[in-house]
Amino acid sequence: MKLLLGRIFSVSIKYVYQRGNTYYYQRKLPKDLLHRYHSATHVKVNLKTSDPGLIAKRVRELNRQYESTWAALRGNPELKPYSVREAAVKMLAEYGLKPQPADNDEHAFDLLIRVFERKHEAYAQGDEELYRSVEPEEFLDPVELEALRLLNEEPKFRLSDALRVYLDGHKNKDKKKFRADTERVWGRLIALVGDKELEEVGRVDAKEFVTRGIAEGVKTTTIGRYISILRAIFNVAIVEREITKKNPFLSLRIPGLGEDSKAREPFDNDQLITLIQECKKEDDDIRWLLALQIDLGCRIAEAAGLTLEDLHLNAPIPYVSIRPHPWRTLKTKSSKRNVPLVGVSLWAAQRIIQTAQPGQTHAFPRYTDKSECKATHASNTLNKWIESRLGVKKTTHEFRHTIRDRLRNVGAPKDIQDAVGGWGKEDIGDKYGLGYGLQQLRGWLDKIVLGGFK
Repeated sequence: MKLLLGRIFSVSIKYVYQRGNTYYYQRKLPKDLLHRYHSATHVKVNLKTSDPGLIAKRVRELNRQYESTWAALRGNPELKPYSVREAAVKMLAEYGLKPQPADNDEHAFDLLIRVFERKHEAYAQGDEELYRSVEPEEFLDPVELEALRLLNEEPKFRLSDALRVYLDGHKNKDKKKFRADTERVWGRLIALVGDKELEEVGRVDAKEFVTRGIAEGVKTTTIGRYISILRAIFNVAIVEREITKKNPFLSLRIPGLGEDSKAREPFDNDQLITLIQECKKEDDDIRWLLALQIDLGCRIAEAAGLTLEDLHLNAPIPYVSIRPHPWRTLKTKSSKRNVPLVGVSLWAAQRIIQTAQPGQTHAFPRYTDKSECKATHASNTLNKWIESRLGVKKTTHEFRHTIRDRLRNVGAPKDIQDAVGGWGKEDIGDKYGLGYGLQQLRGWLDKIVLGGFK
């Protein structure tokens, strides 16, 4: 666009447009890199000035930044759009250096600068005029260029920094799945708006995140989960960095939320009996995992993450203790509960204990160890097996809906249903705990047992 300099002169600057009194940098993403940015097509940055000189300077800086990033992405198919900076930080660390405003050791600083200087000299090949006029972009690779920038420029708190702040202080920071899920969602945002300063992300960006997700065919409830993650990260970053800014993802409306969801169909009794018979026939750890869910109605992670000590078969009323573990947390506080083992779930628990190997601690070592519970792997395997046996697409999660229906059909009160499935309030377990509580729960669970276990 053209910017007026005084009353006479104007200058044309590419990649700039004006909205109201605000000037923005906007540039199309290279076609060959679009797939690396999910479905974003442009980068857009608020220039935060109306001064033509400052606009021109910031546009030059942004062009260099993005062109360096794109060069790095072309050179390394494993890089993410915001990984160039991470690689530059690692490079500095190899020399014992940190980005501004760190007080770096002069000797370490000189060592790195000498490396850059040798590349400078090699590029010029003795041509003094070329040596004086060449820009660093021409003889440094994108990571080196970013490292140089980090050493000389005042630091900016970017989206990638906000993610690190959030993860470093989170109780689940060491859980692979939590980190992967969080990084994936945050990566979607960065792919859409670029790794810009957190303060620059506004309501327009948040709305565009929703619009883009819907256009991609992402379920509205899934977008809702994404928004919850983004909102949480912004909340932490705003507080920790003492940023005066309203969270752009607060009270964000999602058009048609839930209207595109398909109602889950519970298993009918014939399907349950078929699965029970097939589980007994194959009689292995994968089928025991599924059988546990049938008459417990628990989530697959709750079952897959059990230890042998969680199965209390020698108690007057055999029961399973569903509690949090370092390798598997629970979804809600009310998910912590004790549930009687009946029917095919009792059979599965017995088989797990009977076949346990010396030194075994986990009920399902195929899927769980001391560091993680691979519930998704288990779910994928069981869902395929269910489809192969029943000829319909249903998932293990439907066992939770099914057990509520089964209990409701025999007249079980809602608080009993909640106590079995962990749906109730935080104190529901106090009412239905050990002793009389287990006996009460077993009385209702005995009424829904199928498949010849009565």
